Amino acid sequence: MARHAVQPDGQAMFFEYQVEGRRWSWSQGLRDLHGLDEGEEPTTEAMLARIVLDDRAAMLSRFQHHLEDAGPYSCVYTMTDAHGRARRLVLVGRSEAVAGTVKRLTGFVADITEAMREGARVAVAASAENRAAIEQAKGALMVTFGIDEDVAFDLLRTYSSQHNIKLAAVADRIVDGLGDPAFSREEPARSLLDIVIGLAAEAGDGTGVVTRSSAGGGLSGA
Repeated sequence: MARHAVQPDGQAMFFEYQVEGRRWSWSQGLRDLHGLDEGEEPTTEAMLARIVLDDRAAMLSRFQHHLEDAGPYSCVYTMTDAHGRARRLVLVGRSEAVAGTVKRLTGFVADITEAMREGARVAVAASAENRAAIEQAKGALMVTFGIDEDVAFDLLRTYSSQHNIKLAAVADRIVDGLGDPAFSREEPARSLLDIVIGLAAEAGDGTGVVTRSSAGGGLSGA
């Protein structure tokens, strides 16, 4: 069996689900997190198998709901990674409809496991002059995706650690992006997702590159 790379704390991982054909696309980081070997297709079953039993039914129910109802969504859950470690994750995304029918789910999963949180909080406390941008970015995430303040902060911390740039710089990019016509979209959730994905593309770290599965790995009932 292939050896899987260790998934760093705080790395964001991207996904796309095409409802027609029931095809998943996962970034390499998400594949590694779930222990997929080279050439192995991402499936709903592979995702659910890693989610702890207490969260599994709720996660499946949420996915099925968002196959029917378009809009932004988020959830926090616990899984066991390919190395047997418990990971606390937040999934943030959007289901997109055409003529009233959901066609695609897109978004990202971020590891918000406790290990790096305290260090990030200390960094924020030491940079009072940067709090305005951080609070604005947190507010945008909270309003758009319906997440609480702690989860919004953890998402900012995720990008700070992933790209090795200051937390305030990540917040600045999000706030600037929201005012940039280049990111103007009909839906705020789409704008914010594109800004976040753009951060990964800027870093050139490959987290935005997805590998597409063949048909058949879809959600139960899809």
